[in-house]
Amino acid sequence: MKTGDNSKMGEDFFKYLPSTIIINILSRLPTRAVMDCKCVCKPWLGLLTTPEFVNSHVSRSVPGIAVESCSPHSCKIIEFVDELDPNFDKKCSSEAIFKFDEKHRWEVTFNFRFPFDGYIISSANGLIFLRDFGFDHDDLILWNPITRDYIKLPCPRQTSPKVRNALDNFGFGVSGTTGLYKVVRVFAETPQRQEGFKNACQVYTVGTGTWRNVPFGKPLRFCDDTRGAHLNGNLYWMVAKRTKGFCRWISCFDLETELFSTFAAPPPRGRDILFGRSLCVLRDCLCVSDISHYRCDLSDKDEGCDLSDKDEVCDLPNEGCVIVWLMKEDDHSWTKIFVIPDVERLAGIGHIWPIIIFENGDALMEWDDGMIFYYSNMTENVYYEIKSIEGHDPSTIMYSSSFVSLKSFAMENVSSLAHYEL
Repeated sequence: MKTGDNSKMGEDFFKYLPSTIIINILSRLPTRAVMDCKCVCKPWLGLLTTPEFVNSHVSRSVPGIAVESCSPHSCKIIEFVDELDPNFDKKCSSEAIFKFDEKHRWEVTFNFRFPFDGYIISSANGLIFLRDFGFDHDDLILWNPITRDYIKLPCPRQTSPKVRNALDNFGFGVSGTTGLYKVVRVFAETPQRQEGFKNACQVYTVGTGTWRNVPFGKPLRFCDDTRGAHLNGNLYWMVAKRTKGFCRWISCFDLETELFSTFAAPPPRGRDILFGRSLCVLRDCLCVSDISHYRCDLSDKDEGCDLSDKDEVCDLPNEGCVIVWLMKEDDHSWTKIFVIPDVERLAGIGHIWPIIIFENGDALMEWDDGMIFYYSNMTENVYYEIKSIEGHDPSTIMYSSSFVSLKSFAMENVSSLAHYEL
């Protein structure tokens, strides 16, 4: 029989636990459950806003993707559902679960209406970095959709106001040691006399209110005006060391030391003509995905090709292959982990980004025109439309939700939005 003291202990069990244990327990809950816990009592509300809880929750946050779509301009936060989950059948009855194969499904955990007209560039620790530019404005925005807070960052100054930019590239991430959040801008101005491009770099440390010029280092040609890939305190871009030719190198910017370095990208496959090369993060590794069109005997694995030699480029078929490489970070070595052969629809497509590669070899990937497609390793078929995106052209980034507070950054004007979840 329970005594009066035991009954009280049962009712107020959490009251007698040390805060470190409560943080350990609550940081393991899904993000939406943590949001509900904030409404339980004032002590919990205070505890769940402490740096100790926020950092613990970030370290355990389930990685997923943020899918940007239009009509309305919104952002879906998606987590992948494990088919081995004992509650899998029950979960799949929910309208939030989307099936794209018998073995794989995803769950929309949040669906936010965009507070701005801009597009997503990248994300780090639950903070989403956007760029909203138009005819009369160019805003850089840092946004946490979970806390509904955002910051409009000051725009960087143009070094030569009368000269247009040939390249204007941004990246966002957090430094590995000090944990500082930084926005990096790499840009190149087009000189009036066309002597070539000269790259420059500016860095904004969130909370300081000012942009700083950072030495760029060796002259490099950035292959595309795309966002920098963020991994383990570094930002990465595809580059070339010549004004012509294909991108065979990767530029790395260390967010801690603010220094650039360069290392080799994986080589083209055999005698294939390499038409598209993309950089992203996959399985916590730097990933390169190639679009490769067949040219002649693929059994020759040693020879490379150079698109600067136009005589070598003949009439190309629509079919080709997609090759995915992962990098070993300690020695910058590359391993080919995935090949999708005989892929149609490659003509005119410049980039493919892997979203997730499952343990059984199936893959979910995105074209550069926004279409998400699914590859079945067992049937070796490619399914070009995933209906759960509702027909919109999405843009995806890796995303893990967090309770990182923008109000913790000094020198920033933080604004809050009303409830805007769809």
